[in-house]
Amino acid sequence: MIAELKFELEIVEIGGERWKTSVLETIAKWPFASERFDGEHLEYLIGGEAFDWRLLASRLLRECWHSIDRQQWWDWLADPVLFGGFEEPEFMRAVGVDKFRAHLSYFYGVTVEQSLIAAIEEEITHRRVAGGRQLSDLALEQAYETLYGNSIDQLWEVYKLEAGVRPARPGWRHRDEHSLGLEDAFTYWLFKLRMEQSDPAKIASDTRKGLAKLERMRQNNIRRLAMVRSDEMQKQMNTRRRKSRRTK
Repeated sequence: MIAELKFELEIVEIGGERWKTSVLETIAKWPFASERFDGEHLEYLIGGEAFDWRLLASRLLRECWHSIDRQQWWDWLADPVLFGGFEEPEFMRAVGVDKFRAHLSYFYGVTVEQSLIAAIEEEITHRRVAGGRQLSDLALEQAYETLYGNSIDQLWEVYKLEAGVRPARPGWRHRDEHSLGLEDAFTYWLFKLRMEQSDPAKIASDTRKGLAKLERMRQNNIRRLAMVRSDEMQKQMNTRRRKSRRTK
């Protein structure tokens, strides 16, 4: 599969979008739910349900990227849009029905859930500011209590018991762990916990709030990247002008 993808990426039209479809079609055929690659443990399928196609696409492109501009594929994978810039039917055809459904589980259960936590944290911070109170580092902790009814450390302890997660070392706590896969698995567990505890109206309201926050973050990132690129272009123009003056 890797050799086939490398060949396809070598012959795709430069500047075109066909290479993205080639990556997705390779993902459709990929047989591993997790693997060790380049010294990292990569968990593509969380709990047999939630599929992080961007993580797998990144792994594939890290091995096959030479014919595709690195910034181009990084920008593609960094954009959290639901179907990677494809129309829903196109995306489903490319990755297959099973991985398409698992992608939806990951998007709502991890990506949107993380955005919802950030949105609640933001609301708590705004309320403190509006009430004339000092800013506090406890906003994130309060966000977990608001959404899931417990502190993050207590939730983590329950998750470890249910998932059979063993501590990496004595005295190990949630905040000591930096594994992206484990963080995503914990977030997905929180999502399912919230689904069990909330009524349908609350679930729908929270989903809209998470989606709105995700879109705001996405737009902010687009503006930030545009400013960075504008600054880079201005620096390049200034450099060319200085060189031009020296040659006159």
